[in-house]
Amino acid sequence: MNTTTDKEYRVLVTHSPVSEPTGQPGRWWATVLGFPYIAEEAVSREQVIRQIQARLAEILRHSEIVTLTAPALSPVAATEEEDALLAQGWDDHGLFKDDPEALKLFDEIEEERDRHPVGNE
Repeated sequence: MNTTTDKEYRVLVTHSPVSEPTGQPGRWWATVLGFPYIAEEAVSREQVIRQIQARLAEILRHSEIVTLTAPALSPVAATEEEDALLAQGWDDHGLFKDDPEALKLFDEIEEERDRHPVGNE
């Protein structure tokens, strides 16, 4: 059983002023926030708002909201090496994750930077 109730949707309405080189009148765009694929373009603010309202009504007429339940992911236990990286502030070490020499390299880079402070020649 479908029942309808009114809900407010926030819409971003944007105006582009007259294009000087072409002399074309400005255009208006509207996008429903949270639904970036629902967008319209028109020559006036009122027209673009009417268009976006009609488009949203059409989409919602054939839509429903459902709630799904899925198993939650459990955190994976960190290895000793990962714990060491976390202790040093490396919470995201990306492509260097499996490279035990990476931290030594970065320490060397920092030491070299410290030898040449900015502004001192």
